[in-house]
Amino acid sequence: MKVFKNILVVQTAFPGDIVLTTPLFKALKKRFPESRLSVLTTPPGCELLKEIKEIDALISYDKKGADKDLLSYVRLIKKLKRLRFDLCISPHRSARTSFMVIASGIDERIGYSEASLSFLYSKKVVRDDKLHEVDRILSLLIPLDINVDEEDKQPCLALSQESSENMGKRFDELGIRANDLTIGVAPGSVWETKRWTAEGFASLIDNLIETYHAKVLLLGAPSDSAAGNEVLSRCKHEPINLVGKTTLRELIAVIDRCRLLIGNDSAPGHIAAARNVPVISIFGPTVPSFGYSPFGKDVIIVEKELPCRPCHHHGPRTCPESHFLCMKDIKSEEIMEQAKRFLK
Repeated sequence: MKVFKNILVVQTAFPGDIVLTTPLFKALKKRFPESRLSVLTTPPGCELLKEIKEIDALISYDKKGADKDLLSYVRLIKKLKRLRFDLCISPHRSARTSFMVIASGIDERIGYSEASLSFLYSKKVVRDDKLHEVDRILSLLIPLDINVDEEDKQPCLALSQESSENMGKRFDELGIRANDLTIGVAPGSVWETKRWTAEGFASLIDNLIETYHAKVLLLGAPSDSAAGNEVLSRCKHEPINLVGKTTLRELIAVIDRCRLLIGNDSAPGHIAAARNVPVISIFGPTVPSFGYSPFGKDVIIVEKELPCRPCHHHGPRTCPESHFLCMKDIKSEEIMEQAKRFLK
């Protein structure tokens, strides 16, 4: 097998997908320990992947923001060409990625058969819909004859001692003590129908505070502020609101200090699982069999079996049946019952 010296991984998908890609980095570095491993990803991806020891360089590509124009795309291709990579692995399946990889002059290019413009890859792997996304991504190593042990499949995010200590100081300012029972609740999602009801989250938060005297942290990105405010307006006992008040790096540190993370099918659940924090993930229009559930041993999925599920690969903007029963039928008592397993 050829030894590759300068490897590029392209993953510019959603933050949760980026977390699920982390076992690939470990596997590549284990097989090619002397190689230089670079990852082309989004600005949020760069935040998530900082401090991972297997990654030597992060290349930021803001495809929906500052770099969305054609000139930026051409500049990126020129930059990649200068870096002279000899191997590229791309879990991302867009035509933009496929063309970029071949235009960058990379000899060995591995991608999915189902990718747009897949003929531009030198080696292709069939993307098996029956597998979890972690295993689908790792299947891209098949052309390199790399097998990954089960214990090496766990997604992992790094957190420096400095980052942890800084968050400890912030917890002190918020009145959270080291022996407090701290629970993270993440009510947001990019897709509206993937959000459990505000009433459900509010009832859950009140129950957690009343039953366990827990310090409940409301978590999320700035884009989740509206969802967070809806929950807050319905709470009898106010949680500590950190929605939009942390960077992604800080969010990792916050979740790392939680006993449990409860949220929708979204990035915070993946972050928690990658830090070995127990997760209760609430699924509505999507289903775990799509392969995008948090990956770990302490992960519980709460969902309702309905004939209309799944209705969309990501989650539609509105319920196609106009009843939203996949979320409305999930009651806070059900979540509390599952939470007992981690809060004894």
